[in-house]
Amino acid sequence: MLLQRCRAVGIEPATALFPGHGPPRGGRGMSGLRSLDGQLDWNDVRYFLAVARRRTLARAAAALGVDQTTVGRRIASLEARLGVALFTRFAGAFQPSRAGRGVLEAAERMEEAALELRSRAAGEETAGPAVVRVATTESLAEAFVVPAIQALRTSKPGIQVTITTGWAQVDLRKGEADLAVRLVRPTDPRLACRKLADFRLQLYASREYLSGRPTPTTLAGESLIAYEDAVPPGTRHPFARLSMEGGVLALLSNSHHVLVAAAAAGAGIVQLPSFVGDAHPDLVRVFPEVEEPYSVWLVLPQANRRIASVRAVSEAIAAVFRQRRAAGVREPARVRRQGR
Repeated sequence: MLLQRCRAVGIEPATALFPGHGPPRGGRGMSGLRSLDGQLDWNDVRYFLAVARRRTLARAAAALGVDQTTVGRRIASLEARLGVALFTRFAGAFQPSRAGRGVLEAAERMEEAALELRSRAAGEETAGPAVVRVATTESLAEAFVVPAIQALRTSKPGIQVTITTGWAQVDLRKGEADLAVRLVRPTDPRLACRKLADFRLQLYASREYLSGRPTPTTLAGESLIAYEDAVPPGTRHPFARLSMEGGVLALLSNSHHVLVAAAAAGAGIVQLPSFVGDAHPDLVRVFPEVEEPYSVWLVLPQANRRIASVRAVSEAIAAVFRQRRAAGVREPARVRRQGR
């Protein structure tokens, strides 16, 4: 299998295998890879991927749940078998060498194949418990994913769900989660997706904040609350279609709950999903004509569609979105505007 992976990235192994003792010479490139007549230990490849992605032995060891010595020993073992140095050390971090970058491409495809093998093996229903990992944002988890999991407990009590929240997208192809509920439609054909809903981002403030001041027509002079990751240049604008010029960034946070609490306490104007802002009793819309539409997608690796537990969780989440849509979550019947 490894020989096929190596050839797929242009590595043509030599004709003889000889055991390597001591560190391989760092100057050897892709053509210096040795032939592998024996079996390669998949765990060595996993350790190589962990170091390549996390750049230090300490972080790789933490991710793998082992000590740094074990990681170093595994990397040395793989380098000895392949006959090349896979990493160079720079500024305290491990960087893949020229040969290491080629091996990384092959190792990632091996990892995908291993994940697909696991998916196919897990495709049949089993009597034992199953763990499904869901990645999403805090607001979507609270409003849709948690109710879906609670409903699923009635019919599938053996399924355990782990929910990871955050704006950073996990890599589903690398097995960082089994499925995701996210705001970006994937372009990778190895990922399956379905649209769950269309929502809007809108601007909100508390009645306390708006009391005693004229109706704002621009953000100039206003206190603003925003997602920390949305403010740096080159990222999504936190107040779509409105200039932030003259506004004061009063509070930044990567927590949905902190932003809502800050706005409700009168700290300033915040942009929130309409299903969050409209449901909060202490918030009202400002600039009601300003909105930013977006879609929510359920995304999972194609191979995971065969896993019964993943299918069950996916269907439960989709069902809650359908129910909320039918109940008018997308277009609330009662919209609270400033001064009402």
